[in-house]
Amino acid sequence: MQNLYPLFERNRILKKELLWALRDYSFAQAWLEYGEYAEGILRGCDARVEGNRIVVSPGIVKYGGFLYMMGEEESIEYGVCDEFTTVRMCFHTEQVSQDYVRYAMELVSGGDEFEVCRYKLQKGAALRDKHIDFEDLNTEYNTLNFVHAAWGGIGGRTMSPLVTGCFAREILKSNDSRPEDIQFAYLCLDRAGAVPIEILRDYMARRGGKIGEKFSGEEVFREMCGVISRLNGTAKRNRQDRGRRMMIVE
Repeated sequence: MQNLYPLFERNRILKKELLWALRDYSFAQAWLEYGEYAEGILRGCDARVEGNRIVVSPGIVKYGGFLYMMGEEESIEYGVCDEFTTVRMCFHTEQVSQDYVRYAMELVSGGDEFEVCRYKLQKGAALRDKHIDFEDLNTEYNTLNFVHAAWGGIGGRTMSPLVTGCFAREILKSNDSRPEDIQFAYLCLDRAGAVPIEILRDYMARRGGKIGEKFSGEEVFREMCGVISRLNGTAKRNRQDRGRRMMIVE
């Protein structure tokens, strides 16, 4: 085995073998990093609201055995709707020349491919992309919802880092979090991509005393809400108990 590294110097012409080497290095590096990941969003692709459009930032998406590199922002117009409207990625493959194959992606409303986010928008309301707390991630109206976003992870489809990151920060804010909760929060915040679904399922199953149960993505989110609710309830009771303590001196 050998590796060819081109020397970029003035008045030197790159031979075809060196051009092939440049091509192979770029593809090989990407596949070494993401080859084990399931199809879905792998990096980036954050969504935000700008005016009357939803803007998706650059990122990497795996679909049909190919890694799509989004080097520029994409956007789509949104409007009032009484039912959930999903913003999805639609993929196209076309050989327009003997020299190359074109892999293209566009944002669409609806469809059955990779979901980026969803929303319901009431007339006269403003669509927001910022969330107050963890449960606010699943607010029904006038809020971008990322709970069902199609993220790919090692071992299968998993949850958006926005969701797991928000959960982790709620854990770290609580004085009543268990050591295993804090370790899990650190894991969520330390990853550049998505947390594997196997880790999420196992943590939620152990946390809820349901070891061995295979939660779906929606069930994982409900279990997360339950963890946060219990922590908040414990903190509230502790504050009440401290408020009732009295010292009697005779």
